[in-house]
Amino acid sequence: MSTSASVNFVKNWILEQIQTNELKPGDTIPNEFEIKKMLNINYDEIDKAIHELVTEQILSQKLGGITVVKPTQSYYYPLDELVSITNMIEKNGEVAGTEFISLDEEVATKKDIEVLNLEEDAMISVIERLRTADGKPVVYCLDKIATDMFACSDYRSNSSILSAIESKVEFKITHAYTSIESMSYEPYINEILNSDPDEAMMLLTQIHYNEHEQPVLYSLNYFKSSLVKFRITRNRI
Repeated sequence: MSTSASVNFVKNWILEQIQTNELKPGDTIPNEFEIKKMLNINYDEIDKAIHELVTEQILSQKLGGITVVKPTQSYYYPLDELVSITNMIEKNGEVAGTEFISLDEEVATKKDIEVLNLEEDAMISVIERLRTADGKPVVYCLDKIATDMFACSDYRSNSSILSAIESKVEFKITHAYTSIESMSYEPYINEILNSDPDEAMMLLTQIHYNEHEQPVLYSLNYFKSSLVKFRITRNRI
């Protein structure tokens, strides 16, 4: 990062435009010629200031060299708490909805058997859904669970899948092992989420367990990065 007073001046000027709502999320910032005309600072230092604000994720650069104020994500999903997507949406004051794409019962694959600790040729329920907020697509969900524990016919409501499962079994889902990764363009999922080809997604893969350390639910949730920000508290040890 630069220690130049002129670079910091440009950065602070852009930040002030954002703080006073002169520039709103998604707005294109003035080009370098316009900034130079207003602030009388050379192009190199303006370019450095913009570069630093992009690095700090205040600004975002689009294809074609356009620089915009980075849009803010509407939702926070805590990674250190086992909460439902329904809860995430409702905390934002919106109505959580579910659009079922498919509900099928099929023979478990080798991966399913490994993850869910199933017998060979076990049957699983595969539930494919789109989670919406006030009708807008937010998360694509693919969930797998042993059919003898939870049949597809058991889940037809708009409730969270964790609550639906717990209403049918005699145990609680207490924790999940989770991984998260950035995903590039996936035609099928991008189309379901109504995402542009250049819009990133975050894949949250979770294996949910009960209090006896028995794997119960295998979930793959694709979040639109433009809408959801993940949050976690990390303690130093």
